[in-house]
Amino acid sequence: MDSVTQLLFGGVVAQAGARRVLGRRAVAAGGLIATLPDLDVLSRLFGHEAITDGWLYHRAITHSIPATLVYGTAIGWLIWKAERLRRKPADTEEDRNRRHCWMWLGALCCVTHPVLDLFTAYGTQLLAPFSQVRFAIDAMPIIDPLYSLPLLVVFLFGLFSREKARHVQRMARIALVYVVLYTTMAWGIGLHMQDRAREELRARNPVQADVARVAAYPVIFQPWWRRIVVDLPDAILIGFASPFAKAPIAWQTIPRPDRSDALKAAEATHEGRVFRWFADGRLHWTLKPDPAAGNAGGFIAEARDYRYGMPGDSILGFWGLRFRLDAQHRVLGEPERLAERPGFSRAGWAELWNGVLGR
Repeated sequence: MDSVTQLLFGGVVAQAGARRVLGRRAVAAGGLIATLPDLDVLSRLFGHEAITDGWLYHRAITHSIPATLVYGTAIGWLIWKAERLRRKPADTEEDRNRRHCWMWLGALCCVTHPVLDLFTAYGTQLLAPFSQVRFAIDAMPIIDPLYSLPLLVVFLFGLFSREKARHVQRMARIALVYVVLYTTMAWGIGLHMQDRAREELRARNPVQADVARVAAYPVIFQPWWRRIVVDLPDAILIGFASPFAKAPIAWQTIPRPDRSDALKAAEATHEGRVFRWFADGRLHWTLKPDPAAGNAGGFIAEARDYRYGMPGDSILGFWGLRFRLDAQHRVLGEPERLAERPGFSRAGWAELWNGVLGR
């Protein structure tokens, strides 16, 4: 999820559980604490050895369940300690309750971050540093207004309202129930679209259906219109469909290239291995001659992450890596990062709307 949604969700969680004991400051604190795992993006300030190392460090140790529980609890304790130094209360039952509440708030709001990220396709290292496995449930897009706007309303109400705490907390709990139901619905849509794709594949080629790897990724801003990706040994099938559409999925078939020595050399680099790990193996490679005069007989190898993309020129994804190799298949320098996300347009919005409605 994006950082704004993480802030809103953390604030609403704090509002639901700690507003009565800690007051309105708990809402603001919960929101800020929930964004802390994304501070791992600052690792780029310390320099990376490779262009892909940002993929290694983002959603890694700061996003793991064990780590967030530990440092979230510690942050809650530090907030209580700072508050206690300022107020200098007696060591009373109320003070101990505030300490426990702050520590629980820190842990819960911090751990909401990787839990929300789990439901996106990007992948999160939930068990770091014990494992680098990336967990992902392809349920939600990174940004979804129908998910975030109710949280925004409740967050602002909890932050500024002087209503009785029980009314504010009840409103927050209703919002959390809504979010859970919405996420469950989105997850169910993804599973339904995967099953539908498998049924269509089985109807036309039972052998293909048995060996296919099928995923249904949500397209931007909503969970209904899905990018259906089918991995076959010799090709990739990509289609877009909504549960509201009755017509069969229109597949675009993209052949897989032969695994030449040049492609193997690019894949074997540190950057190529990290990219394959980051994309969960869903990379499409292309190879073409290098037009540069100083690299006669050389090649350009491009890899694209096809978990993401839209119909048209970006069907194979929004980003990737470009390698230059000489005639002996030696990689020349660092790869170049590709970023080709399409711009917003009225036609693009119409395509999204029609896709959601299955038209």
